[in-house]
Amino acid sequence: MVSELTPTLLVEDNPEHVEFLRKLFATPELSHFHLTVVDTLAAALAWLKTNRAALILLDLTLPDSDGLETFLRVFEAAPQAALVVLSGTNDVGLAIETVQFGAQDYLVKGRVDNQLLMRSMAYALERKRAQSALQQAHDALEARVGERTAELEKTNTRLLEEVAERGKAEEALRETNARLSAALTELRAAQEEIVQRERMLALGRMANGIAHDFNNALAPILGFSELLLIKPETLADTKRARNYLEMIHSAAKSSARVVSRLREFYRFREPGEVLVPVALNEVVRHVLELTQPRWKDQALAEGVTIEIHTDLGEVPEISANEAELREILVSLIFNAADAIRQRGTITIRTEVRDGRFAVLTVTDDGVGMSEEIRAHCLEPFYSTKVDRGAGLGLGSVYGVVRRHQGQIEIRSALGAGTTVTVSFPLTESAATAPAAPAPDGHPEGLRILVVEDEDLVREVLEVYLTEDHHTVTTAVNGRDGLEKFRAGTFDLVMTDRSMPEMNGDALAAEIKKLNPRQPVLLLTGFGDLMNNAGERPPGIDLVVTKPFTLTTLRAGLAEVRAK
Repeated sequence: MVSELTPTLLVEDNPEHVEFLRKLFATPELSHFHLTVVDTLAAALAWLKTNRAALILLDLTLPDSDGLETFLRVFEAAPQAALVVLSGTNDVGLAIETVQFGAQDYLVKGRVDNQLLMRSMAYALERKRAQSALQQAHDALEARVGERTAELEKTNTRLLEEVAERGKAEEALRETNARLSAALTELRAAQEEIVQRERMLALGRMANGIAHDFNNALAPILGFSELLLIKPETLADTKRARNYLEMIHSAAKSSARVVSRLREFYRFREPGEVLVPVALNEVVRHVLELTQPRWKDQALAEGVTIEIHTDLGEVPEISANEAELREILVSLIFNAADAIRQRGTITIRTEVRDGRFAVLTVTDDGVGMSEEIRAHCLEPFYSTKVDRGAGLGLGSVYGVVRRHQGQIEIRSALGAGTTVTVSFPLTESAATAPAAPAPDGHPEGLRILVVEDEDLVREVLEVYLTEDHHTVTTAVNGRDGLEKFRAGTFDLVMTDRSMPEMNGDALAAEIKKLNPRQPVLLLTGFGDLMNNAGERPPGIDLVVTKPFTLTTLRAGLAEVRAK
């Protein structure tokens, strides 16, 4: 669709800057602007007498005029135009004055890149349109004020008439500003709602896929356990019973991985969180596993076949927030999957460019984007999803990339697919601490207090620890555990976190008051999140994630004893 050309006047006497802007306006992104160039104030005023400009780019320092006077003359000649000042002087006072008198923006030459200038021009036009609408309302109000003034002229002096007019105009301006403020508040609320809705759509899609995986993992657990309950004589066949138990055990571990994946997706950047060295390729592998229910299982259920190809180069660590990096890649994969209608391929590449950037590229051979959508897809709150899809939107991806001092480039055309390229500055790889050796055997002979309100979990812990020759005392909640701690002597206290009467955090705090050197190990389903975020409640020496295995339990005991 061919849009109407936007008449644009450039008032600039610097040939180099004029040539730079001519080249910029010759790009496809600015093809809808028609540029006219003059180099003096007089020439600008003469041109404006016979021509209309929607946008004026104005240098304040001209051969025949300088400073605020230049702006006021041009603004008076073309009050309907959006006016952006391009100054060679970083004068804060002058910038404030020009904006107060009606300029839409004040940019300093040499500190403006192409993207900033293009955005400033677009925003200036939009702000001018809004101001024009407000001006129309203001003009209507002025007309009513004029009518009232005519009535008052019969009984009031001219001085009182002017005072009355000014008072009415000021009141109208206050009312207009109040309405504008209310409109802006409503707009912000709407924008926040859009972002939240996009995020919830992404989470909904993710939850559907994970529910599919979780049900698949539960099927063998329910099936084989039911067989053992219906036919207890099967237990006499040791080989078959062991086979059933191994499959139940494997399915239970699969269920734990599904829950872990869901917890990881919900982990967002904490306030004040610093960027740390992150292995980009590991994030790619993790996200592919995380999103598989969406691009494979759910897509197949919808009659869509998607293949994922990876080409992961040798990429050093980058400085990033790992959770936000995952969020970027999840959104890009979701967008790519939504662009494929029947059968297609998504290719993910990582590489190093110019020795300075780690580059992530996501390419799909889907429906692609029109030029209009591609031109706007990085704008805040703009969504490319019309009839289906989930994700956080490319505008949110752009925001995360910019917070990481990165760059994003999008190439797309209708019917030719889309390629999104994200570049991050490289950082020196963080020194990797040597991996802790696997526990050899298990510590023996400990006196352990187990505090757990779930009967089955408490029984499993007691069996595990007793089999390893530990002496175990159990308690059914935090208050019961505190009483038994006071009555006995223990090498280790092992406690759940969420319990009635007294939770694990409070129990640990009370135990440390009685014996500050008493080791306390916390068992919780939120262990991964707490360890990743570096969160450990006061009084806790080690956090172990549920569900646990005998191996992870032994490793935890060994780590606590080593402290």
